[in-house]
Amino acid sequence: MLDYIFDAASRRLHLRYTGFWTIDDARQAQGIFREALQRGAGSGPSFTLLDDLSQWPAQTQEVAALNRQFVTLCRGMPISRNAMIIPGAILKLQVHRTLDNMENCRVFPTFEQADEWLREVEPN
Repeated sequence: MLDYIFDAASRRLHLRYTGFWTIDDARQAQGIFREALQRGAGSGPSFTLLDDLSQWPAQTQEVAALNRQFVTLCRGMPISRNAMIIPGAILKLQVHRTLDNMENCRVFPTFEQADEWLREVEPN
């Protein structure tokens, strides 16, 4: 459903989204997301966020609406850049509707492109 790894050296929070979610899954994922953001925020002045949605299909309208809370949870967090890996066109459209002017967020079709963009601001 949703898991994460925080790399302290690069200060990167990597979240992986998988499977088709129910409303209950989406609520549970928000708790995991909140926990992950707190881990990144507690690690220093800022961190990068890599959302890997490459194994996540388009979701129901109800789940997509509930997932708007992810953006709300990100606001106020010290995220220097947020790269999202979204190879599918339908999911990309669905996610773009939730971003609400996230200036530091970009969508990429591959891990390599997202990784390159994040490494520009991560410690060596």
